[in-house]
Amino acid sequence: MKNLKLGISALALTVASTVFAQTTTNPWVIGVGAHGVNHVAQRNNFSNTFSFNNFKENLFGVSKYSITPPLSKLTVARSLGKGLVLDWQTTVGNVDNKRFAMDKEFFLMTGLGLQFKAAGLLWDEESWFDPYLRVGANYLRHDYTGFSFPRTDTKSGEVYGAYNEDGDLTGKANHFTVSTGAGINFWVTKNFGLGVQGDYVTTPVDKTNVPNFWQASASLLFRFGNTDRDKDGIPDKDDRCPDTPGLREFQGCPDTDGDGIPDIDDQCPDVAGPKENNGCPWPDTDGDGVLDKDDACPTVPGPAENNGCPWPDTDGDGVLDKDDACPTVPGLPEYQGCPKPAAAYATEATGALTNILFDFNKATLRAESNGKLDQAAEILRGAKDATFLVTGHTDAKGSEAYNLKLSRERAASVVKALEARGVNPSQLKSVGVGKRDAKVPATASDAERQADRKVVVEAVNGAAWDALRKSDLPVVEKKVVKKSTKKSTKKRK
Repeated sequence: MKNLKLGISALALTVASTVFAQTTTNPWVIGVGAHGVNHVAQRNNFSNTFSFNNFKENLFGVSKYSITPPLSKLTVARSLGKGLVLDWQTTVGNVDNKRFAMDKEFFLMTGLGLQFKAAGLLWDEESWFDPYLRVGANYLRHDYTGFSFPRTDTKSGEVYGAYNEDGDLTGKANHFTVSTGAGINFWVTKNFGLGVQGDYVTTPVDKTNVPNFWQASASLLFRFGNTDRDKDGIPDKDDRCPDTPGLREFQGCPDTDGDGIPDIDDQCPDVAGPKENNGCPWPDTDGDGVLDKDDACPTVPGPAENNGCPWPDTDGDGVLDKDDACPTVPGLPEYQGCPKPAAAYATEATGALTNILFDFNKATLRAESNGKLDQAAEILRGAKDATFLVTGHTDAKGSEAYNLKLSRERAASVVKALEARGVNPSQLKSVGVGKRDAKVPATASDAERQADRKVVVEAVNGAAWDALRKSDLPVVEKKVVKKSTKKSTKKRK
């Protein structure tokens, strides 16, 4: 019983593992079923006392068979061509030998066979009626080591000698067998059917025929792949490309490049192209998306709106002439292809000088302002040809004359510091406007009035710059200053 369980387990595992092999493009059949073994029908087969009626009774009498349960037979078959099939069949179970009154012993037979089929040669190979003849070679495990020889048949009285020419007086457990027989498959559908098979199994290597038997079996059959080799869902008979998976709209052929022309008709199957050019693309030498036949500059990339020619960039600043406000002068994209304007340098320098610090009530720059001055000088050095006016502002507190003088002096100090840091003196001019532009009332707190105490850089050019150069704006009228200082004895800032 233990051997039987092991045999059935091995058979079940074989079935499970074989099912996953059915993805092959070749036609396969798997069958699972049961079998029965008959040793009694061997009696008198080759003796002078052979009786056909006796043989028929022993062959077809159900009581003469040792019948195994379901899942005791496995068949795996592969078609080698029309009319020829290679199969592997395995049968297993606990089987007795009624001819010699042997109790049930573990039985395992497995081997290869060839089936010679009429379907495919004499009629349609997909016919529901599928008979065949079969011959096979097998390994048989059926233990006769408990027998001694000579051996007498329990009914006929025939005496059988040793197992082989060496005179062995005991039986064997392992045998080489040859099976010959016939079978019929009845296909209910193209992929499912029922099969019956009968075989006569002999042990040609053994001198005795004690282990010889007749075997009958029945199986459920499952057929795979014999009508759609490429597994694309289109039967081979309707498939223009039966060995390559394809699309139904192209009769089973693929369209690799997706251009609507099946590969079988496409001169460029890996590259999409129009039907009028046999599936090949029109050339685009410069790769600009404009086909050479429509490209005014076929060897130079350009946009379609310019007929495939590139837009010019005369000054080479990366801004195309069509978008460049200064097409002949290199500039920056943020200024529409023009150089950075002087006003932009001035704005950046003013930002750098925000909250610049002076000594109290003086025009002397404090050390804490050095970083701001360094930054402003670096900005203005980048404006090679621009000219700038540095304007000093004060808050609203104090006299007008005093604030005017202080603002002019502080603006002049900033200009001097910028020149010391490498800014061209010919690019700078200073002026003070006092409290003219103050926004915060004189009565506000010192912190609030800080917003009006500042130095502003402006870009100035043309006639305005010429006028500044000729003027004496930084000079403070002494009389105004003296009058202012006499009237105000309280100093601040």
